[in-house]
Amino acid sequence: MDHIALPVISGYTAAFLGTMQVALMMTVGFARRTSEVSLGDGGNDILRHKIRRHGNLAENASIFLILLGFLEISGAAQNTVFGLALLFVLARLSHAYALSGPNKPLVARGLGAMGTLMGIVGTAGALVWQLYVVQ
Repeated sequence: MDHIALPVISGYTAAFLGTMQVALMMTVGFARRTSEVSLGDGGNDILRHKIRRHGNLAENASIFLILLGFLEISGAAQNTVFGLALLFVLARLSHAYALSGPNKPLVARGLGAMGTLMGIVGTAGALVWQLYVVQ
């Protein structure tokens, strides 16, 4: 029976982002309980930031992880896969920090958004390159 190489970098990245997603989800839950708002943000700016911080990760991490997993199992260089994973994770941490409370530096949000965009587009581009040119 042949051994199938598992996408280890993608797996660790997914585990980290999944843990981050749960942590952000918990901050939303705690903020909802504190503000007594069960649906929406109730006009509460702090709750709105926490909801968007959580939702934005959910919106972006799933597509990134699919692309990263395909890139890794397609045989792309491990340094490329690791670099793209690191870029995306750092971008998401920067974005979460920027939305963690009032008066956080806007540059952190910009870096997070730009890093997220670069991570997704870079991974998609590397995957197309790997599938079309290399294989």
